[in-house]
Amino acid sequence: MAFWTSALSEPKRQHRFLLRLPSLTSGGTQPEFSYTEYLARSVTKPSFTVSDTPHKFLGNTYYYPGIVEWNTVTATIVNAVAPDGNALLYSALENMGYLRPDVQELITRGEQVPSTVNKDAALRALGQVEIEELTGEGSTAGTWLLNNAFITSATFGDLNYDTEEILNIEIVMRYDWATYETGAGARAVAAAAGT
Repeated sequence: MAFWTSALSEPKRQHRFLLRLPSLTSGGTQPEFSYTEYLARSVTKPSFTVSDTPHKFLGNTYYYPGIVEWNTVTATIVNAVAPDGNALLYSALENMGYLRPDVQELITRGEQVPSTVNKDAALRALGQVEIEELTGEGSTAGTWLLNNAFITSATFGDLNYDTEEILNIEIVMRYDWATYETGAGARAVAAAAGT
């Protein structure tokens, strides 16, 4: 049944979502040091590409599916004063294993353990990333889980005297694969509509 012919069904809306980045924190355990869902402005949903391999035979070309590759997800969040967006992302970079050049010098004196950015630390720095889509009533329509997600790029925004715009941070995340789970809100609507 089409959503425009029944009040029981409705299309998903772009502005009904929550982005969860549970381990994104700037060091403290208090809320002012942690990312919160209300800071999200936008996020691209997961997408994938399936490669194809051609096979030519008697003047025709036949294609066979190949490798599935999940594309990056980009999130835009508000660069707030508290929690400080710059500190959140810089802390995530350090938690991924990054050592600033001035800290690397401490390794030669035995005052710092050597480390580099690595997958285990990068996964722990971000945590299980979730994109929850909501119904009009606020229940869960569905949830995307980004498995083994880590930050590949962060842009801290631009400063400009000519505007009063809110300062944003753009985060690009790579992940191994995504999982989609239909939410209780969508199941309830489907049951009520008899589908």
